[in-house]
Amino acid sequence: QLGKSHELNRLYVMDDLELRLPYYDGPEFPEWLKGYEGRLITSKRYDEWPSSEEFPLVEVARFFGLPLGIAYYSTCDYMLSHAIYEGVSEIHLFGVDCVSKKMDQIRCSIALWIGAAMSRGIRVTAPNGSAFRWWTYAGRILERGPYGYVGVPRIEELAGSTAT
Repeated sequence: QLGKSHELNRLYVMDDLELRLPYYDGPEFPEWLKGYEGRLITSKRYDEWPSSEEFPLVEVARFFGLPLGIAYYSTCDYMLSHAIYEGVSEIHLFGVDCVSKKMDQIRCSIALWIGAAMSRGIRVTAPNGSAFRWWTYAGRILERGPYGYVGVPRIEELAGSTAT
């Protein structure tokens, strides 16, 4: 349940609502979505789902300068790229760890979008215990030092600053 400071302002369901989602999740969830009143971002607009909106795949791909379809291996990838495209200032990741060995490709594509967000100055967080905590919390990584450094360099030294 979301607290008062957080509210669900959109729901992403990238599986086809007519053919794919009922097959994987049964008919109840797609049927429930017909009454969902928030923004429903999906692969295409459906008449039976009045709040459904087509994900702007072409616009987002052009924004990033990527070929269509590259690095979209899960709904989380669409969510992250859309958030970056829309210019959010923060992204908080929950429940997207993809810890199964079979999900390596998905985990890598999510890491790509985390990097894309961070390179644009967007703060990305993941909770303690999350597989993505290592990608999103530089302080934890630097406890052992960046790869290739014998000791833990101070950020001031790396940046060439003399301030302490």
